[in-house]
Amino acid sequence: MSDSNLLSTARVEAVLRSTLKALEQGKSQMYDIAEHARQEYYRLQAELEQVKQAVSQAIRQVESLDKQFKQARTRLYEISRDFEHYSEGDQAQAYKEAERVRESLAVAQERERNLRLQRKNLEISLNRMDEIASKAERFVSQVGVALAYLEGNLRDVNDEIENVQLRYEIRQGILKGQENERRRLAREIHDGPVQDLANIMIKLDICERLYGIGRQQEAVSEYRSVKTLIQSVIGDVRRIIYDLSPLTLEDLGLVHTAMRYVKESCDQYGVDSEVLVVGQEVRLDDAIEVALFRTIQEAVSNSLRHGRPTQVTVRIEFGSEWVRVGVFDNGIGFDMEDVQNRLHEGRHYGLIGMQDRIKLLNGSFSLNSTPGQGTRLVASIPLHPKESGGDKLGSNKSTNRR
Repeated sequence: MSDSNLLSTARVEAVLRSTLKALEQGKSQMYDIAEHARQEYYRLQAELEQVKQAVSQAIRQVESLDKQFKQARTRLYEISRDFEHYSEGDQAQAYKEAERVRESLAVAQERERNLRLQRKNLEISLNRMDEIASKAERFVSQVGVALAYLEGNLRDVNDEIENVQLRYEIRQGILKGQENERRRLAREIHDGPVQDLANIMIKLDICERLYGIGRQQEAVSEYRSVKTLIQSVIGDVRRIIYDLSPLTLEDLGLVHTAMRYVKESCDQYGVDSEVLVVGQEVRLDDAIEVALFRTIQEAVSNSLRHGRPTQVTVRIEFGSEWVRVGVFDNGIGFDMEDVQNRLHEGRHYGLIGMQDRIKLLNGSFSLNSTPGQGTRLVASIPLHPKESGGDKLGSNKSTNRR
């Protein structure tokens, strides 16, 4: 390599390092902005809840005073009509009482108007703060993807792929899959644990208020609901962690992890499930087990969310030269031409991710479906990579299964 090429490489590396540093700083700053915005959102949410309660109280007070004022006016009318039956003291007292109620009503009505205006302003501020926080969180996610791409070493992947166009498509598919997964995870955390934690903050504030005014029994009831909500948050977080990286995959292998995931997922939807194992089960290379499990996970998830099946079957087949998984359902199916168009346009990140994982391991992937006749997905990965001269990837951790 010439000196000029070395110099050019050094300059490119310097530019990349400078870009990475700037992106890291920007990501950290945007993360702080997102965090502060989200905290302000929760504060506004709690304040809005208090104002809503105050508005309800103000409305009830206005209604009560309005009723009293009408009664006072009726009393004045009766005294004016039959004034000879009432003393001057009675008349003065009636006028005084009516004036007092009228003034109280005017004050209460003004307070109600101010509270309503405050509620409206808080709702506007809450929506704006949520928008700011969401934009900041999306920016952090996008910068994270860019950093992961710049820091990642794709040289080995590039060496394996001779076709430039195929290499480009696979890289794009990986990035889209990563971005889609990050968005799904961010949305799941935001809509699940984060919302529940916000509700917990509001409920704890209510508990403090109830204790402060001596309503201990109601406070105890609120604390119990907080405990239930915390248990729900713990369950959601554990499920998200399991979806990110099932610990059983590394410890117990593909078959056990797939059986557990399929059963739990299908049980949630009330769908019958079956996992069939053909051949002698062996522990596979980590990359193969992860790719096949993610394929099963994505396929089963798509089937349950979109296919409306009553039966989902997963078949795991171990051969001497390959391992194959199939996911079959009896759901409503779909139009293959429409799916192919979406794949070409890069709009079906789940399928793109499955295909790319299998392709990177020199495997094959097929998907077939007909409207009203269910869906069939099959992925196969060879156990003898061409470059290894026949060394079997799955031979290092063999386990037998009855």
